[in-house]
Amino acid sequence: MSSDSPPGPAVMRLRDVSRRFHMLDGPMEVKTALLHPFRFLGRYRHRNPFWAVRDVTLDIARGEFFSIVGANGSGKSTLLRLMAGLSRPTAGTIEATGRISTLLELGSGFHPQVSGRENAILNGLLIGMTRAEIEALLPRIVAFAGLQEFINQPMRTYSSGMYVRLGFAIAAHMDPEILLVDEVLAVGDAHFQERCYNHIASLRERGVTIVMVSHDLAAVERFSTRAALMERGRIAAIGDPRQIIHRHVERLAQTSTEIRRAIDEAIEARPEEFGRALKDAPEEIREAFERAVAERAAAEQAPATVEEAHAARDDRTGAGDGQ
Repeated sequence: MSSDSPPGPAVMRLRDVSRRFHMLDGPMEVKTALLHPFRFLGRYRHRNPFWAVRDVTLDIARGEFFSIVGANGSGKSTLLRLMAGLSRPTAGTIEATGRISTLLELGSGFHPQVSGRENAILNGLLIGMTRAEIEALLPRIVAFAGLQEFINQPMRTYSSGMYVRLGFAIAAHMDPEILLVDEVLAVGDAHFQERCYNHIASLRERGVTIVMVSHDLAAVERFSTRAALMERGRIAAIGDPRQIIHRHVERLAQTSTEIRRAIDEAIEARPEEFGRALKDAPEEIREAFERAVAERAAAEQAPATVEEAHAARDDRTGAGDGQ
């Protein structure tokens, strides 16, 4: 079975999924819209379409850890929101089998005047759990979040970090069959991030299907069974996480001089590590790397000034005369 195929029966199927938004040509003041409603409606009818996700067909297998990477604006988060049912596709179909839990915008649904305990209970009821089930999970949720002293306080008194910790603890302990994660693990201190990753690893071992959108390429390589690269709303490649990361980094380097410079500096500092990593990279990545090294070496050997160029030419001419 190829690496771009799911390793088992699919629990989530996407077929030709697209999501379109409309963009106005420019801003219009509220006053103008109120005084000239027909002009506003005319502009609204002639909006420019923007396809955030376009023609995505994808199968994700039960128990798989599937990661999606890509540059900012490539459509990763929009695709994940479509999978979660928080947004409807303009075209195509999405079918999911199993209870879905999301780690998208942690704490965004909390009521600030209600205690952390009551918010946790409400979140459980909203996804279909009984009050008895959520009450039984509460001690584990509170302990994981480390909020034993504050769980009965109104959430308006919580810091942003406390919001995130409680939000993650609730979503991760709701006994999901499919867990959708969107870049939320980049928040909090290093200790809490490690606890989050350990918990996700335990969910994976229990057979929970996990789909993660992340810029943390180390985490993608560490956990994923397969990965996909998104570019301009489309799936550009699906396969082995390491190969997808290599391709993603190379695309970024082609479009960013800062990233290219950082890669060059890292290669100079640890050439042996890059050599070992390239052994597992696709052939096109190895060839691109070798070209970059050759171009860099040629640039370093080129004369820096006109005088040096003339001197080098004279040296070559003199050497030729002497032969």
